[in-house]
Amino acid sequence: MAKAELTKTIEAKKLNKRTMRPISNDSFPVPFGAIIDLLEEHHDRTHFLYLGEPYEGKKDTIAHAIKPLE
Repeated sequence: MAKAELTKTIEAKKLNKRTMRPISNDSFPVPFGAIIDLLEEHHDRTHFLYLGEPYEGKKDTIAHAIKPLE
């Protein structure tokens, strides 16, 4: 999926751009209406870009909170 819009606010962990590992254990809110890019599923997580920064969240949470953009 190329781009999607969030239909509700979600919690996601910010990732290191080089290693794609979480920077910390803290989750950050990604707001309702945000446009996210490059969604990739990895086991029970989904990686995506928000404002050019990589994030990851639970696959089932993100799947219920996105609307694909065409």
